Amino acid sequence: MDAQRALLDELMGSARNLTEEEKKGHREIRWDDKEVCAFYMVRFCPHDLFVNTRSDLGPCPRVHDQKLKESFENSPRHDAYVPKFEAELAQFCEKLVMDLDRRVRRGRERLAQEVEPAPPAPLSAEKSEQLSVLEEKIKNLLEQVETLGEAGKVDEAEALMRKVEALNAEKTALTQQPQNDKILMLAQEKKMALCEVCGSFLIANDAAERTQSHVTGKQHIGYGMVRDFISEFKAAKEKAREEEKLAREKEVEERRKQREKEYESRRRSDSGIGTRIAAGHVPLVDIVTGDPQEVQFADISAFCM
Repeated sequence: MDAQRALLDELMGSARNLTEEEKKGHREIRWDDKEVCAFYMVRFCPHDLFVNTRSDLGPCPRVHDQKLKESFENSPRHDAYVPKFEAELAQFCEKLVMDLDRRVRRGRERLAQEVEPAPPAPLSAEKSEQLSVLEEKIKNLLEQVETLGEAGKVDEAEALMRKVEALNAEKTALTQQPQNDKILMLAQEKKMALCEVCGSFLIANDAAERTQSHVTGKQHIGYGMVRDFISEFKAAKEKAREEEKLAREKEVEERRKQREKEYESRRRSDSGIGTRIAAGHVPLVDIVTGDPQEVQFADISAFCM
C-alpha cells in the first residue's frame, strides 16, 4: 500500500486528493524542510537498520521519500548541505555506539566474572556420624595394607587398597554439595562469547551456520554500517583538517618567500643607487618629460640653472 501511494505521489503529486480550495493553501514538501529526514537524504537512516530486532529504534518521525532524495542529489546546493547532514548523522550514530559500547563492557565484565562456589553447608548429625565411621574404616584398612606390604603379601594388600578406594568414593559422595543454579548458569556463560560489533552473546565455537546467520543478521549488519560510517566520517574530517593545515603552511611559506623577494629587490635597488652616486652620478628625473637622467656632480650647477 505504501509503495502504491509513493508511486501515485511521484506521478500525480502529494496533493492529488485535495480539493481546489485545499490546494490553494497547500505547499509541496521540499528536501530542505525540517520534517524531511536529513539522514535518509545524505546516507541512511538508523531507524531503518534495526527493524524487528532487539535494538529496534522505532519508526523515524521524519519523512523518507525517494523523490525528495533524488531532488536533493540533483540540487545545486547538494555539496553545501552534505557536510551539515553528515555531521548530524555522525552525532546520532556516535550516541548509538556509545550506548552499545556500554552494554558491551557490561557483557564483557559479566563473562569475566569468576565462578566462585558457595561455602559448603554444615553436614547433618547423621552424615557426620557416617563420615566418622568411614574415616575409621579407611584408617584401619590402610594400617592393614601397610602390615601386609611389609610381610610381602602384595595381592592381599592390593585387594584392601581397592576397598579403601571404594570407601573414599563413598566419603566424597557424602561430603559433596549439590551445585547452585546460579553457579551452573555462570558456568554456562563461561562457554559464551561476545560480539564486539553489535553486543550480542554468542556460543563459543558454535556451528558455522549459526555464526553466519548472526553475521548476516539485521542487528550485526546495522551496527557494522553505523561503525563504518563513523570511522569514514572521522577519517574524512581528519584528512580535511590536515589538508587545511598544509594549505595554511603553504600560504605562510609563499608570503615569506614574497617578502624575501621584495626585500632583495629593494636591497639591489638601493645598492645600485649607491654605486652610481659613488661614481659621481646623481639619478634625477626630468620634471617636464618625467624621464630618468643621470648627471655628474660637475654638471649639477648647470642642470639646476
